[in-house]
Amino acid sequence: MVDRSELQNKARMVESHRQHLEELQRRMEQITNVINEHQVTEEILARLIGMSQSNNAKAHVSIGAGVTLNYQHSKSEEGTAIIDLGAGIFGERNWSEVIKILATRRNEFNELHETLLKQAGAIEEKLGILAQEFNEAAEKLQTSAPATDESTTENVVDNNETAKPKPRRRGGMFGNELTLDD
Repeated sequence: MVDRSELQNKARMVESHRQHLEELQRRMEQITNVINEHQVTEEILARLIGMSQSNNAKAHVSIGAGVTLNYQHSKSEEGTAIIDLGAGIFGERNWSEVIKILATRRNEFNELHETLLKQAGAIEEKLGILAQEFNEAAEKLQTSAPATDESTTENVVDNNETAKPKPRRRGGMFGNELTLDD
């Protein structure tokens, strides 16, 4: 027999797993955005490398607030970019080196995304099992509860409510006749 506390515990477990799954999905979405940003940056740098070979590397660089700067690299060799090397340390590297660094990071983010995806799958599976257990326990609780006591009590309440309608409270919100309905 299943009691109410066990049913409530199962409901808490279902809710906890659901919230954990939602948090994992938010993290995966953030990681996907970072991966996409890395990929776009790599593509831009690769195009600049191609254009620099013809002495014609140009770009528009957004600096915020709707302001864009024109950038022109007139040498035939690769330009450089400032990149965060980690731990708040920035360094100047050739565009091709920056592409390699970004590709390595993107691969690490892809691996992290895969790990989170596996965790989410495991949580979804566990959530399905918990939800099924909850539904079965709720059904057992309903069928094992004494039907005569509950139905008789409900009928008495229903009969009393239909026989005597509840008096409506008149007055302001802080009147003297506060009820549980308020």
